[in-house]
Amino acid sequence: MGWEKRRGRRYYYRKRREGGRVVSEYLGRGEWVATAIYLDGQSRKERARKRAREQREHEAVLKVDRQLAEVGAVIAALTRAALLESGYHLHKGQWRRRRGGETSRCG
Repeated sequence: MGWEKRRGRRYYYRKRREGGRVVSEYLGRGEWVATAIYLDGQSRKERARKRAREQREHEAVLKVDRQLAEVGAVIAALTRAALLESGYHLHKGQWRRRRGGETSRCG
């Protein structure tokens, strides 16, 4: 977005994407262009605020995900300890009761 100089005169163009291409939209060179420039600036600021808000929300979700992963790790460790103490062992990824009631081995 901005002023472009063509044949010695300045013209205001707005750039936008359509599909995979950038398209120039001619807005003119008169006095009213100042309003278009102001509106473009406001639009840019609003998009920046939206990106910042989305980034904060994304970071909050990541923080909760990390906390849940930590809680899950603690629960898994406690579960493993309880099962080992109760006489179970891991056999090919499955918890099985140990024969003969032996509880001293670890899986």
